[in-house]
Amino acid sequence: MYFLLPVIFLSVAGILQTVAQDTITLDFCYQQVQKTYPLNRQAGLMDKSSELRTKNLNKNYLPAINVNGSASWQNEVTEVVIPLPAGLPQLQGPVIPKDQYKLTLDVTESIYDGHVTGYQKKLEQYNLSVDKKNVDASLYLLKDQVNQFYFSILLTQQNIKLLQETKKQLESKLKEVESAVRNGATLKMSADLIRAEIIKLEQNSYELSMDRLASIRMLSELISLPMDENSAFKIPVIILPEMTYENKRIEFEIYDIQRDRTTLLKNMVTTKWNPKFLAFGQFGLGRPGYNFLSSDIAPMFMVGAKLTWNPWNWNANRNEKKIYDIQGDILKNQQESFDKNIRVTSQRNVADITKLTDLIIRDQELIDLRTGITKTASSQLTNGAITSSDFILRVNDETQARMGLEIHKIQLIKAKISYLYNIGKL
Repeated sequence: MYFLLPVIFLSVAGILQTVAQDTITLDFCYQQVQKTYPLNRQAGLMDKSSELRTKNLNKNYLPAINVNGSASWQNEVTEVVIPLPAGLPQLQGPVIPKDQYKLTLDVTESIYDGHVTGYQKKLEQYNLSVDKKNVDASLYLLKDQVNQFYFSILLTQQNIKLLQETKKQLESKLKEVESAVRNGATLKMSADLIRAEIIKLEQNSYELSMDRLASIRMLSELISLPMDENSAFKIPVIILPEMTYENKRIEFEIYDIQRDRTTLLKNMVTTKWNPKFLAFGQFGLGRPGYNFLSSDIAPMFMVGAKLTWNPWNWNANRNEKKIYDIQGDILKNQQESFDKNIRVTSQRNVADITKLTDLIIRDQELIDLRTGITKTASSQLTNGAITSSDFILRVNDETQARMGLEIHKIQLIKAKISYLYNIGKL
């Protein structure tokens, strides 16, 4: 057991190092959720299950051995009666016992099964591929949940930062106003208004901090990694290549595999037409044996071969093939519908990216104007030209403009990531 201690120590050290890192990235969250989510273990279990089923199919080529025994009693048996002319002695035929016993070892081995086993093994590989791809698709969907939590954290993180900067700005101005109040240059109400606004900012910051903590805890649970309010989250940098539509979603690939599987099932119908050839043998003891006129226990040995073939089943096979053709058409239609939905969603993402890019440009222009207005209002308040309420309004306008910019920046990154996610390139 002692040799496990270094491994355990290294694992714990690795986790602590991960938690203690300066910033958490979106890519790291993707890797962590893919690695730790319970569904991830299903792929290995599916491989083991498929391997066992394939081994069982390989046993179709091995002899099948059965031990059969029976004991019976019947009220009447076959009698041999030979009528002779009068005066001649009667002939006594063999007497078959009414109680009969049999114990045999029956062996059968498939020599040619019409390629049934070969097709079944191919079908098992298709089934395994679909099952594992479905797991991959489910794990891929977790990235969307990570996105929701991660960008919620980023938005609150940026807004808290802006509120803290605004608070510092008001606290600095409050010192000036308090000095003016002490000197009798302005009313105490002017300072109280700024203090009230600072308290309001603190309340908003606290509310955002609790929202951020809730998102962190949900993300922590999702990716199975301890995090707290001190964890920092890095804003991802996304550079999109040329936005040419190409569906790379795993679900789209699953449809292709399912259609190939349907084609295989259609081809398997042919095996019902193919003849089957097998060898058999029987070894045992019986009373009577193969000589049913004997009343003695006798050995029984028989070997042979058997051919089965059903060349005509009233077009049932042809109809079954048509059914698989229809199923293939249904899958193709579902695949086209899925692709259409992804194409529509991607167009929405592209429109959002264009819109947010333009809004960010206008946001910066608005911030430049609001910053100038706030500076002027600050000077006017110092000179007594405006009231504290007017100054607070100007500060709030600037804060809202800065928040708008930060929100749009984060939304733009999220829109780009949503675009990559929806087309399966994330």
